[in-house]
Amino acid sequence: MTTKTSAAINLKAPWWRRRFQQLKMLASRAWGTRMVGGFVRGDGVFLPHTRISNTSHVFARERLDVGDHVFIGHFSVLDATYGLRIGEGCQIGFFTGIFTHSSHAAIRLYGRAFVATAEKKAYFTAPVEIGDYSFVGAHATLLPGTVLGRGSIVSAYSMVSGTHPDFAILAGQPAKQVGDTRRMDERLLREHPELQAHYLAWAGELPVAPQTTKDGQA
Repeated sequence: MTTKTSAAINLKAPWWRRRFQQLKMLASRAWGTRMVGGFVRGDGVFLPHTRISNTSHVFARERLDVGDHVFIGHFSVLDATYGLRIGEGCQIGFFTGIFTHSSHAAIRLYGRAFVATAEKKAYFTAPVEIGDYSFVGAHATLLPGTVLGRGSIVSAYSMVSGTHPDFAILAGQPAKQVGDTRRMDERLLREHPELQAHYLAWAGELPVAPQTTKDGQA
């Protein structure tokens, strides 16, 4: 379904690059909400084409596996505590929430004993994976255990859980598959055939629009 994050860039950033990116992020806040170019991953790899907003926050950054050419928009929260992979070329919209743990059930069960209890029941944890060249719309929420195939689209304000195939278009609360991005991609590549090589470079094959059923679904 999904592919491993591209290994085209795998050099560790030197110490000055790591410190510079931290200072660059802090300094950018003097000019308000800004996208900051360049990102040093938790394992020290520098991603020159990845951009993240200075208003977004990553929890457990060392457990975030992110590819290059990724965009993470303003005021988003990325919880990588139990493992988060964002594939190459993904776009994460504004005000999105991606979570790898959920405690709301546990705190209702434990009440005031929640904080003092080390091993909690009903405390749900699971990694999240977003396949290469996927798009997550503004205000969407991805719950623990979500797996998105590559080339997917999550519509704005959707609530997503579970495993979904490559090229799925998801919408709703809870989100369901409502389409297939290959239908759009096939039409656009017919209009712009000079872009086929670029598409092949990440997808491995040109899109073939799926057959439509009687109810209009792919």
